[in-house]
Amino acid sequence: MTDSAAVNPDAGDSRLQGRGLSLLLSACSAMGPVSTLMMLPALPAIRDEFGASTAATQSVISVFLFAFAAGIPLAGPLSDRYGRRPLLLGGLLVFSLGSALAVFAPTLEILVFARIIQALGCAANMTVARAVIGDIYRDWRLPKALAQLTLGMMIGTTVAPYFGALITESLGWHAPFTILLLASLLLAAAVGRLLPETRVRGQAAMTLGQVAQASAQVLRNRQFLGCAIDSGVIYALYLGFISVAPYVMSEMLGRPATDFGLYVMLLSAGYFLGNLYVARQARSVNMARVARFGIILQAASACLALGLVLAGLTHPVYWFLPMLPLAFAQGLALPHITAVAVRMVPGYAGVASSLIGFAQQVIAAAGVQAMGFVRTDTPLPVLTFCAALAMVSLAGMWLLREASEKGVPPP
Repeated sequence: MTDSAAVNPDAGDSRLQGRGLSLLLSACSAMGPVSTLMMLPALPAIRDEFGASTAATQSVISVFLFAFAAGIPLAGPLSDRYGRRPLLLGGLLVFSLGSALAVFAPTLEILVFARIIQALGCAANMTVARAVIGDIYRDWRLPKALAQLTLGMMIGTTVAPYFGALITESLGWHAPFTILLLASLLLAAAVGRLLPETRVRGQAAMTLGQVAQASAQVLRNRQFLGCAIDSGVIYALYLGFISVAPYVMSEMLGRPATDFGLYVMLLSAGYFLGNLYVARQARSVNMARVARFGIILQAASACLALGLVLAGLTHPVYWFLPMLPLAFAQGLALPHITAVAVRMVPGYAGVASSLIGFAQQVIAAAGVQAMGFVRTDTPLPVLTFCAALAMVSLAGMWLLREASEKGVPPP
C-alpha cells in the first residue's frame, strides 16, 4: 500500500503505515491458509497414525472451515463495535491456544477440536485485516489494496506446502503446529506494539439486531449474492483439489509429501501473478473485464486438466500444470469480487467482509468434505469436481457482470 491513506485520527501517531501495515496485515491474514497448507501434505500420515478413513481425516480441513465460517459473522461486527486492533490481537492469541493444543493432540478428535480453536482465531485475523483495508481505501484503490494484501499472504502460502511436507517427513505431523504457535505469538506481539486503530471516529456501534438486519438486507441483493456464491465456488474449487491431491499422489503414484509441496508451488505462483497484475493495473484497466476473463480462463483450465487425464495422461504434471493458469485466473478474479462485496455496506466494512468470508468458507468446507468420499487412487473424481465448479462459477459470472456494469449502490 504505497498510496497515502487517511488513517483514523484516533490512532494518534500512526506507528505503522504503508508497506509495513500491509505486511503485518498480510501475515495475520495468512495464518489460516498457512496452517491448512502446511498440514495438507501430512494428511495421509495423520490418517495412517490414527487408523482413520479418508473422510474422517478430511474433517481436519472441513471442520476448520466450518468453524472459520461460524466465527466470521461475529468478527466483523465486533470489530465495528470495539475496534480493529483488540479483535485482531485476540484472534492471534486464540489461534496460539489452538496451535498449542494441536502440538500435543493424542487423537484425531482432539486434533479436530484444536483446529476449531485455531479457526475461531483465524476468523478474527482475516476479517479484521480486510476491514482495516476497507477503513483506509474507499475508491479505486480498494481492489488494488486487497490484491496487495493477498500478495503479502502469498509469501507464506507459496512455501507453506513444501515447508510443511519437509518438516513433517523429518519431525512428524505435530511439528508444523509448533511453528504456527511460535509465529502467532510473534505476530501478537507485533500487533500489540505497532498496529494503529483504523475504525472511523464516531462510527456507531451496531447491535446484534442491527447486524442481522444489515446482513439480511445485503443478502437480498442479487449483486452481493452473486459475488458471495462466486467467491465461495472459486475457493472450493482450489481447496477441494489441493486437499485430495496428496492422497492421489501417495496412493496412485507412491510419491512423497515433498513432491506434492513442489507441485502446489505452481498454483501459488499462478495466484501470485494474478494478484500482482491486479495490484499494478487496478487504476488503468477495467477490473470488471479482467475478473470476467479470469472466470473464463478458470473454466477452460479445469476442463483441460480433466480432458488430459481422460485421454490417459495421468502423470501429475498433466493435472497440475493446467492449474497454473487456473490459479492465475483466480488471482485476477477474486480481488474484484471481494472489493465489490466490501463496498456493499459503506461505513461497515466489517459486515461486508464477514458475509463474503462466511460464504467462502461454508461452500469450501462442503466441497472439501465431499471430496473425502471419492476415490483417491485416481485424479478423475477431483478433476471432475473442479470442472463442474468452474462451470458454476462461469454461470455466476453474469450476476457479477451486472453488478460491475451498473455500479454497486448501497443495498
